Amino acid sequence: MIGHRIGTCAIAIALSAAVVAGCGDDGQRGVFPAGPGSVSISGPARVDEIQNLTVPGLHNISDQPVRLRSVRMVGQPAAVRVLNVRAYNINELGFGGTDVSGDLPSECPGEFVPRSIGSFTISPHKDSAWMVIVEFKISKPGTYHLRRLKVSYSTDHTNGWQYEYLRITIKVSNPPLPGLRPLPKSAVCGRP
Repeated sequence: MIGHRIGTCAIAIALSAAVVAGCGDDGQRGVFPAGPGSVSISGPARVDEIQNLTVPGLHNISDQPVRLRSVRMVGQPAAVRVLNVRAYNINELGFGGTDVSGDLPSECPGEFVPRSIGSFTISPHKDSAWMVIVEFKISKPGTYHLRRLKVSYSTDHTNGWQYEYLRITIKVSNPPLPGLRPLPKSAVCGRP
């Protein structure tokens, strides 16, 4: 399932669980499903507003537990600055994706309780109980294309990585809207 809300204040992106398998320099196998992995989303945003890129429901197709080591953007434009990468327990949220924007623990305290992405494992042949969110800002007006995420992991005492391919276009304009929360809280947090 791919969900998203595109507004004049922010763009929040929920990506499918399909991660395109890649191999590290040492020939590591992918541990997440191979597939088209291509998501095409475009929309407006404002300068210096926090955007959320969500990778929900990672599914481990391997016979070993998998622990994420990092998720990072690859080849992003210089004006795109990643603020953090955090995990949220899907069971605590009651859903496996998000269409909210901003710094989630600040916007929705108690609802979004962050953990590091290396603090959990994904059991063999199971969906993750955690979703990973990359928060970022874009500092200059313009049109930006985000093309890839690199997902690094460890499994069976070895390290590996694979790419997730994106087709995301964000058109950023000035000025930023005032305040921490350009949308009312009822429009930002998943629960009233």
